[in-house]
Amino acid sequence: MRRLIPITLAALAIALSGCGYSLRSSKTPSLLSKKGVRRIYVRPMTNGTFRPGVENIVFNALVRAINGSPELRAAPTIEQADAELLGNVSRVERNVGGLLKAADLNPKGLGSPNILVATEYVAVLGCDFTLRTIEGRGVPVEVLWKGGLSRSKPFPANNQLWSLGSTSALINESELERSLGDVAEQMGRDAVQSMLEDF
Repeated sequence: MRRLIPITLAALAIALSGCGYSLRSSKTPSLLSKKGVRRIYVRPMTNGTFRPGVENIVFNALVRAINGSPELRAAPTIEQADAELLGNVSRVERNVGGLLKAADLNPKGLGSPNILVATEYVAVLGCDFTLRTIEGRGVPVEVLWKGGLSRSKPFPANNQLWSLGSTSALINESELERSLGDVAEQMGRDAVQSMLEDF
């Protein structure tokens, strides 16, 4: 058993090195710091979806995630930055995550057994990011990191919140908005980690 541990660790190191990921300690400088990148200007996000305002949610989450990193800071202007981050929201969806016969909802037996209603939805957010050096500084623009991220989070439908009636659509919409905020926060943290590790 003891001989298997070094073999397993070696195999893991080889597998991770194939995708550009490397294990590093807190004292090992990140790939961005080796390139002299400490301050990142986050450009206003573009929105390729029909959901207005979601680009602002992602933008704010990215700024918080960058400022939450011990190695990076968000630059207020491009003149103060070492690199710029461009992003596009490419996907926003609310998918059905769970169904139930209307007759099985509480109170039971009031709804039709032939109608299915959603009991859970899944908020899905997809974004594309590019971190690059800044144009016009006497050197060619270099792409430092590029990634497409997709994250999701389930949330309860209004009937699971004991809120039925004419406000159902508003409640489901409010839950979607809250879930997209949570997903954007996770995506921001994952994007920063991915940038630092070049994964």
